[in-house]
Amino acid sequence: MSISSVSAAAKRKPGIRDWKRGPFVLLCILPAFLFLAVFLYYPIEETFRISMTKASGLGDEVFVGLDNYVKLFSNEEFLAGLWHVFSWAFWSILIQLPLAFLIAFALTFYANKMTGPLRSIFYLSNVLPSAITAMLGKFIFAPKTGIVASLAKALGWQWLAGIDFLGNPNLAFWSVFLVATWAYTGFPIIYLMARIEQIPKEVREAAELDGATSWRYAWSIVLPDLGYPMRILAVLSTVGSLKLFDLPNMMTTGGPGNATVTLGITLYRHGFINWNYGLAAAIGVIIFACSLVFTIAQFSLGRKKEEAA
Repeated sequence: MSISSVSAAAKRKPGIRDWKRGPFVLLCILPAFLFLAVFLYYPIEETFRISMTKASGLGDEVFVGLDNYVKLFSNEEFLAGLWHVFSWAFWSILIQLPLAFLIAFALTFYANKMTGPLRSIFYLSNVLPSAITAMLGKFIFAPKTGIVASLAKALGWQWLAGIDFLGNPNLAFWSVFLVATWAYTGFPIIYLMARIEQIPKEVREAAELDGATSWRYAWSIVLPDLGYPMRILAVLSTVGSLKLFDLPNMMTTGGPGNATVTLGITLYRHGFINWNYGLAAAIGVIIFACSLVFTIAQFSLGRKKEEAA
């Protein structure tokens, strides 16, 4: 850079924009805007539009207004799927997140030479493809030949060996959820461990001097410091529950009956089996709307708590 350009930059008044850089900046951000427009905004707009039509993807589209939404809220399968995803989100936050915190805190507070291998083992389930996880789940809970049934027979527990975990409508949901808890808790554990390890050692030493040791330290120091990360995980758990499809579909195909059906499974059936794109798009809109509402609500509640504190 020449001396004249340096002096010109020094004389430029603060707060005045350099409009000569405008075309260059626009050229840099234009690809990002085009990418978002083509792969995000346009699909969302099309989903909203198709949800108000009767379309099969082959013939003409017929505008039906809100008729698809009316049909959905009188459909037993859709209502069962809606209830299941809300239940899944509730129990994920109530069970999976506290479990992840307990494991993450134990691995960091009682760190030793086994912490590294255990970190990898817990995260391994998150790396496995959903198809492998579903196969493992079916292998564990398969009637008569599954791991649970075989162990029950070896121990003489015939009452346990005779239970069909995936075929019983009262147990299928919880069986799939148990497999999902093992599969989906790895990421929260690693995420929380990374955040806990950022707490300065001086804070822990000061807490120990004040008598806040072990789980008292976890409750009084660590947990309040994890407010924002826990909120992020709660949002991810909620949105992931609303979009849930792969694991229940591969383990039980939504059955028996509608015991494990989800909105994702119902969307797949209407869109790719029944060729009713209008109903499928309406389900997609509902998933999008619920995800948006829950995300905004969770962050708003968290912000109000921080302001009150």
